[in-house]
Amino acid sequence: MATNPKQTVALIDLAVAGNKKNTTRVEAALRRLDGLTLLEWCIRRLSETTLVETIVVTGPPEYRELISNTGLCNARWMPSALSTPSQRAKEVSDQLNADWVVFASPLCPFTDPSLIDRLVSRAWANPTVDFVGFVSPKHPSFSLQALGLVGEMCSAMAISKMESEKLTTEPCDVPDIIRRHPALFQTKLIPLPEELSHDSLRFQMQTEADWDRARSFLEAAGDDLSWQRLAQVAERNFSTT
Repeated sequence: MATNPKQTVALIDLAVAGNKKNTTRVEAALRRLDGLTLLEWCIRRLSETTLVETIVVTGPPEYRELISNTGLCNARWMPSALSTPSQRAKEVSDQLNADWVVFASPLCPFTDPSLIDRLVSRAWANPTVDFVGFVSPKHPSFSLQALGLVGEMCSAMAISKMESEKLTTEPCDVPDIIRRHPALFQTKLIPLPEELSHDSLRFQMQTEADWDRARSFLEAAGDDLSWQRLAQVAERNFSTT
């Protein structure tokens, strides 16, 4: 029986817990910015990568109706009845015979394809590691979640290890499980560009102020949404406030 070739999969999990009690990402992901939902923005940005073969959107089957009016472009909808992010990631990884899974947040319309490709290329160059992510060398506590431009990725073997170590019942996102159990997983961290290592940089959509900021970025940056241009626009805005 033929099997699918191994690949790198970008996974957008809409059922991960949100910032507010009893909410999930799906509610914010379906809000619209400049005519597109945040989910559409994320998929379109991931589609511009060169090293991600498949983009998957997952969540409970009942989410189908919620996302029916949003464009999934070339992403695949793979509903899951499983209850935790790691269980859903394992299911997607197994079904697609993935080597690596990139975890992308649907709450950032500016996910940068070049930074995702940098992440993927480093992962393939280090096949024995479990996790690859970015770090700010001068600011190790810098919040990449708030920055929002970059993803994180885990090997399929690491996700399987979570199952064998009985960690898949934890309700947090897969990269968070890695961080909570550093002794179990081998990580590879990539230096974040210095221009992005600024505490005031926020591209993740979590507050109404973030939405206002995103609209101003779109207006100022035009069609160039590269991280370099966004950092330039943000720096100019900071210097005038």
